[in-house]
This record gives sequence, structure tokens and C-alpha cells, in this order.
Amino acid sequence: MDTAAETGKTVPSEQRPRSVRFRAVVWGFLLCFPVCYWNAWQPVGTIYSLLFSTMAALILVVAANRVIHRINPKQTFSTADMIVIFGIVSVASAISGEWTFLNMQYVHVFAGYTARDPLYPEVFLKNVPEWFYFTDPEQVRDYVAGGHGPWYFLTRLDLWLPRILMWTLLYGLITVALLSVNSLMRDAWMRRERLSYPIIQLPVAMMEKDGRGPIWQSRVMWGAFGVMFAIDMLNGFQYLYPNLPSIPVKEWMDIRDLFPEQPWQSIGYFPLSLFPFLAALGLFMPSELLFSVIFFFLLRKGLVVIIAAYGMERGAFGGGYFIPEAPFFTEQTWGAIIGLFATAVWVARRYLREVWREIKSGAPSQDGGLPHRTSFIVFCVCSAGVLYFLSLTKLPFLVLIPYFLAFVVFSVVVTRMRAQLGPPTHEFAFMGPNQLLMNFYGMRNITDRASSILGTVFLGINRLSRAHPMPVQLEAMKMADSRRIHQGWMFWLLAAALFAGAFIGAFWMVQRGYVRGAAPGWGDPVFIVQGVRENQFGPNLIGMSMVFVGFAVVTVLDVVRFRFPAFPLHPVGYALSLNFGVDYYWFGLLIALIVKVLVQRYYGLRGYRQLRNIAFGVLIAEYAAEMIWATMAMVTHQSTYTIGFNERGLGMQ
Repeated sequence: MDTAAETGKTVPSEQRPRSVRFRAVVWGFLLCFPVCYWNAWQPVGTIYSLLFSTMAALILVVAANRVIHRINPKQTFSTADMIVIFGIVSVASAISGEWTFLNMQYVHVFAGYTARDPLYPEVFLKNVPEWFYFTDPEQVRDYVAGGHGPWYFLTRLDLWLPRILMWTLLYGLITVALLSVNSLMRDAWMRRERLSYPIIQLPVAMMEKDGRGPIWQSRVMWGAFGVMFAIDMLNGFQYLYPNLPSIPVKEWMDIRDLFPEQPWQSIGYFPLSLFPFLAALGLFMPSELLFSVIFFFLLRKGLVVIIAAYGMERGAFGGGYFIPEAPFFTEQTWGAIIGLFATAVWVARRYLREVWREIKSGAPSQDGGLPHRTSFIVFCVCSAGVLYFLSLTKLPFLVLIPYFLAFVVFSVVVTRMRAQLGPPTHEFAFMGPNQLLMNFYGMRNITDRASSILGTVFLGINRLSRAHPMPVQLEAMKMADSRRIHQGWMFWLLAAALFAGAFIGAFWMVQRGYVRGAAPGWGDPVFIVQGVRENQFGPNLIGMSMVFVGFAVVTVLDVVRFRFPAFPLHPVGYALSLNFGVDYYWFGLLIALIVKVLVQRYYGLRGYRQLRNIAFGVLIAEYAAEMIWATMAMVTHQSTYTIGFNERGLGMQ
């Protein structure tokens, strides 16, 4: 399709990019403070595709806008304003979720718990950069102990501020590099490839017509909202007062308990559970993906039982950290990721040629976004900064480049996967670049310094990807594009929000430590260093071969789907289900698939529209209930009910 510049035509005024209003920007960044506070104090809500704190902020903005419309209609936020606010808040929330939490929970650990593990004084305190970590136990004694007032942490910011700034710089560089990739690919992913963006259907519907769109006039939506909200409030009160009745809608039973003997016990965590908000998000997923996720999940469980029957008992991940273990799920998942990336590049090959020509020529953009040359320069500058921090490991530079590029490849796949198919979560546990590095480079030449830094400074890109910022960035850009909001302004606002979210999230994490007492960490850095020390071998041929197996499976599935479009197995289902994550809610997806297929078959498009309104009602009710119970937990400092699968835990919140 020719652009206006190519045809010599001027862009009509109604198609020109819309400017961003200043007050939307102000409110967006102001809301980052309570949203990041929520994430620091209630991290259980930061592990889903639609983060709890982000949706709570949107509910409040829409509700406030209706009040403002009645009092002074001229001051009402437009849909474009709310998209800007939501975009800023969502990316700040994403980076202040698990990424900030994973990093900040270790800043004090090695100095504050020196007696906990001999590796702390022997390895970590000698190798971790003081820019990021404390090395003097006296400096964190009061932090580890906790019990201080909510504002005591301000008196200790002289110690923390340099480290917070360094974390903000590093993870800001990483995520702005990913934002630059989104900018380079925006025309392909937002317009040409016609990706459906299932995850943003709810936010878009809530913000439509200045927050007064059709969703708010739907009786079906309000009916579903009323039922679900009543259930969540009842369950919440029953959590506080156990004598009250409840309606269980989360986990019902663990199938593993029915089979106490081996090899069936090796099946691992295998719950029958619903989690209504996850099942409701599943209704927006394509049916073939729902089927594929369930199929490959059950196949994974079956394989674990089979290999256990032959005397090879494995944990839930079937091979994690560094050592390949049958049935090599982690390695297969990496192969699937690489295969999905190759497919994405093949689909966009013509577009990528156009982008490269524009990078060389410096041609201006037509949508108000960054010129491709500028986006490419930003990517290179940010990547150079990240590689500088990686060079602290003293690994060869030719190893560091593919290390970071592996993370970029993984991020691109997760982003496009979410834009195209919208899974409710994307948990790829313990499957970062570390895993690939150890299989292809080996551990023979990895020093204590290298393993220490890869297992600490870069833990955020290696442990989990449940609150990955890159898909959230693209979704914010897509919503802005739907209202013709200036993409150039959105780029810089999202970039600023990434730095703001990292900084504010770390800021509140410090406060939490001084109030609650700091946590001793989960032990991931120790496992990484021990894994390297105990396995000094070169490239792992079995691990590498299983990566190629995963790549081959995805390639075959893609070829078959191309030849036979009705083929029900989707390669994304293979990539999602081999790694632990969908275990919590697979049964809810099965229920969603059955309901969706029946409604579409017997009630057609009209029935599906009503089902969509029911899903909207369930989602809004669940997020509203979570907002109430999480707020109560933060105000009273006691545990309360949560709609998610990770409980808040007992004691002070």
C-alpha cells in the first residue's frame, strides 16, 4: 500500500496525528505513584497480562470522568486523553511489577544475610557491583530488621538513591531498546498484519466514547458484573470471617492427590480450578489457541508420567536452570521461541526491507511516529548501554551480543504472541538468556564473577516474564493509533514512563522494606552460581539438539497450518504450555473453550457478542473487587482475599 509521501498526496486534516493534551500527561504520571505503590506492596497482582493495579487505575479514571461530565462537561477526559493516561500507567506498572520486585529484593541480601549461605561472603560480596548492591552489613541492618514508620525510608535515601538510579538506568535502557523495536515494527504489527490484540478489548471498551460507550449500557454486562462482584465480596468476607459461607470459584482440587503412588505423583501440580477473570480473558482468545494450550499442557503432563515410569523423576519444569534434563521442556521452549521469531520475520520480510531502506534514507514517518532511522539509533544506543553493563561479567564480547539479542528475540515473540492471540498469562519460568548461553557456550569458561552478575544484575530478564513491558508498550501504541494520537509523542511518553515506573517502583520497594522488614530472597543467585561451579563442561550437545527439536516442531506446525488452515494445533500453544505457567488455570481455559464453541455454533455472532459482554462484566467485577480487597490489605496491614492464584499471605501487608 502506497503512503501519502510515495504518491505525492498531502495527508487530509482528519487523518493527521492528534496532539497529546498536557493534562492527560500530568494525570498519567501522577497515577504512576499509587499504581507502583500497589505493585510494591501487593506484587501478587503483577503476574497477569492485565495487571490488577493498572485496571484499578482505569476503573477509577472512568468513574471519575462520569462524575466530571455531570459537574463540568468541558473538563471531561476524552477517549484520547484516557488512552494516554492508560498507556503511561500500564507501562510504568509493567516495569514496576516483577522486574523491579525481582531486582530490588536482592539489593540488601548479600550484605544483610552474610551468615545465610557461605557463597554470600565468598562469591557475591566480592563480585556484585557496588553500584547496584550493598556490601556493608551496617548500612542495611535497620532495613533488614524493619519495623520503622512509613516515612523513615526518606532519611536513608542518601544510601539508596545512587543504587535506585543505576537500576533505573539499566532497566530503562533495556526496555527503551524494546520500545524502539516496537516503533520500527509499528506499521506491520498495528496495521498490515491485522493482529487482533485480544488483551486490550476490555480497556478499549471501557474508554469508548469518553468512558460512556455501549459497554456501560449493556444489561447483560451489568448482570454478569452483579453476580461476579457479589461472589467476590462474599468470598472476601468469608476469608476474614471463616464462619460465613462462600462460593469457591478459584481452585477446587489437585488431581495429583488422587494418585499418591508413582509414577502418577510425578505429574506435579495439576489443579481443577476456574479463576473467572482468567477464563473470561480466555473467551477473547482464538479457539484453536485455546485448544492448543490445553492439548500441549496435557501432553506435557503425560510425558512427565511416562519418563517417571522409566525411573527418571523430574520436577514441574522438566529441566530448568542450566542442566538439560529429560524431557527437556525448557530447551524445547527456547526452540519454539526461535521458531516463532523466524516465522514473524518471514511474515514481515517485505516490510523489513522497507524499514531498512527508510533507515538508510532517513525518510520521515507518515503517522507522526519516530522516523525509522531515529528508532534504529535509539535501539543501538540503548543496546550499547546494556552491553556495557554486561561487559562487567568479563565474558567475551562476542558472547554478550548474542546474549542480549536472545532476550530481544524472546521479547519480540512474547509481544507478537500477545498482540495476535492474547494469552491471559505468559509465564516462561527460568528461561532467560542464561539458559541458552549455558547450552551453547557451556560453563567451562564462566567465572564466579560472570555467574554472580548474570544471576543478580540480570535476574529480571532471566527468571520470569509475566509482567513483560514490551507487549504492554505495543498495546499502548495500538490504542493510541486507533485514535490517531501522535505516535512520536507516545514514544517519548512511554519511554519516560518506563524510567518513571522503574524509579518509583524501586522507591516504594525501599519503603516497604523499612516498614515490613526485608525479605532474604528466594535463592536464585545461589542456584545459578552453584550450577556453574558444579557443571564445568563445554557446549551441551543434548541441550542444543533439543532446542532444534523445539524449532522443528514449530516449523512443522506452521507448515501444516499453512497447507491445512483448519488444523487445530497452533505453535504458540506448544510454546506456552511446555513451560510451567498455564498449570494454574488450564481447566478454566477448557471451560472457556467449550462455552465459546457452543455459543458460536448455536447462537452465532449475536450470541458471541452477548458472551463478550458477560466476559466484560466478569472482568470489571473481579478487578473492582480486587481493588477493594487490596486497598483494605494496604490500609489495615492484614491479609485479605484476592482473585488471583497467589495468596497475599498471612501477617502484615
